[in-house]
Amino acid sequence: MPKEITIDDLARMVQGGFKEVNGKFNDANKHLVHIDGRLDHLDARMGRMETDLAEIKGEIVYKYEFEDLSSRVKYLETKLGVESGK
Repeated sequence: MPKEITIDDLARMVQGGFKEVNGKFNDANKHLVHIDGRLDHLDARMGRMETDLAEIKGEIVYKYEFEDLSSRVKYLETKLGVESGK
């Protein structure tokens, strides 16, 4: 014959289930805190990269601009009879 379950037994089982679920939530929360920290780190790195890229973009000359300027200088050198500096 199966053992009779009392209200106290049922309460202990429910309490045990809640403790187990709570433990799993705590473990998941630890992982989320770790992931959040890593995302903060990546966000900071991306911010530095954006700043560096903005600096670099301010200092580069695009190929088409260089070629345009080069052809205009060559034209002026030819007109003035100046030998190229190359």
